Amino acid sequence: MKLSAIHPLAAPLPGVFSGPVDHTDKSRRSMSAPPGVPSAPSRSAAPPITPRSSGGVTPTRTPPPSDDRFVGWDAGPDPTTAICEYDVEGDWELRRDIAEFSIGGSSKCTISIPGRGLSARHCLLERRARKLRLHDLDSSYGTFVRARKLEGSADLNPGDTFTARPMTFVCLNDEMRQHRPTLFEVVGPGAARSPDWVMVQAATGSGPLLFTGEAGCDLVRLARAVHAMSLRRSRPPIEVATVAQERAAHVALVRRASRTSLILPLGDEKTPLDPHFASMLFDASMGVRLLVVASSLGVARSALSDARVELMQHVPVRPLAYRSAEIEKLFDRWFGERAFPLRFADLTPANQDALRTYHWPDNFDELRAVADALMAHVTRGGLRSAARSLGISHTTLQRRFGRVGLGLPFFCRDA
Repeated sequence: MKLSAIHPLAAPLPGVFSGPVDHTDKSRRSMSAPPGVPSAPSRSAAPPITPRSSGGVTPTRTPPPSDDRFVGWDAGPDPTTAICEYDVEGDWELRRDIAEFSIGGSSKCTISIPGRGLSARHCLLERRARKLRLHDLDSSYGTFVRARKLEGSADLNPGDTFTARPMTFVCLNDEMRQHRPTLFEVVGPGAARSPDWVMVQAATGSGPLLFTGEAGCDLVRLARAVHAMSLRRSRPPIEVATVAQERAAHVALVRRASRTSLILPLGDEKTPLDPHFASMLFDASMGVRLLVVASSLGVARSALSDARVELMQHVPVRPLAYRSAEIEKLFDRWFGERAFPLRFADLTPANQDALRTYHWPDNFDELRAVADALMAHVTRGGLRSAARSLGISHTTLQRRFGRVGLGLPFFCRDA
């Protein structure tokens, strides 16, 4: 079932119930304009929104908030511009010129999701300045925020989650909506730490994160996406290739990274970081959000110490060899980004099988190289011209195809 293109809502923050409970009349069709907000958007022109991509089983309880012991300097949240179903690709946009969005199974709802167990008119989202106010509409199974049944109303910010039982939604801002596809691509559906779990950590947390995976797993790209969705995104992240040995350089690096994120790759030599430097990185008063990239948990423990790694949220990224079900989508995404007219399904059945069963030792780096080679062969019309366009010899290109198990014709249309 397709979800309409709207941006997801974020998970609830600790103060979500701090405001007074609003016992609203659930039978009403409209709400008064938010106090203090000039020229409230019109409520009469809210066309139904058809979901963009859905399916699967959703949690019946809102995922618990993170235990963030590193709360430090962060900017305030900005408006929610979309909601998504938790751990399902796609989202629903919440247009800024519309003040209320009803969610339910009825076709008359702004966000209509039939056949998923929602009440006909399950809940309502109302714009209140930069927040969204959530109301239950006397639904059969209830609306929940942090596993607590909603009796009145609750205010939501980007990164907050809520459950219109049995579906769970996340509130999104523009940055979360933009970078969420990167999390689905790099982390992948079904991962131990799901893409939306990572997104909520990125958008609402301040604590250190540890990303582990093999070479070519796009860990640095993942860390950049996490920073871009965070409340520190107004400042560019600080990235270093290696850490200098001098303590003056350590102090200078921490100062540069204050109030932003430090993306720190660890080498495989398992050399411990200077303990004073490591202590500064984990000191909340320094204002650094640490995003560590390592090939394994063992490498991180050797560099940072077991105790510090225990303070981090760990996001393991699986190699592509264990993600054969995702290969088709990854190729199609790369083809689409390059405006290539063909898709994975246009490959011959033998070549499709070869790509699904190949072990991809260099992970995303190798997958993109093979995709580029296929596109070059089609657009340039032959092996030698394709190799020239890629800046490699035709024998190198031939070996690249052979290593993966691809054979001519590559695509059915070439047969």
